[in-house]
Amino acid sequence: MDEKKIREELRIWILERSGATPDRLARDDQPILDEGLLTSLDVVEFILFIESLRDEEVDIEAIEPEVFNSIDTLVEAFFADSPTACEARS
Repeated sequence: MDEKKIREELRIWILERSGATPDRLARDDQPILDEGLLTSLDVVEFILFIESLRDEEVDIEAIEPEVFNSIDTLVEAFFADSPTACEARS
């Protein structure tokens, strides 16, 4: 899956979960938690969703809270080492 598709999938999941309108997350640098789009309880399920996109587990002990700031920080934290996402940037 390329990076553009990953970003789209993340955005769709967040908007569906929160019930927010698309304008609340129109840009990849818009805040997610600070804007109340996800609760702390949603984050657990969101990590499972991220694992399904990555096709591998996430080391939850290595997660810093700031990775949930925006779609940009999510992609950098969880998909930067993904070969398909890296290829899409080239």
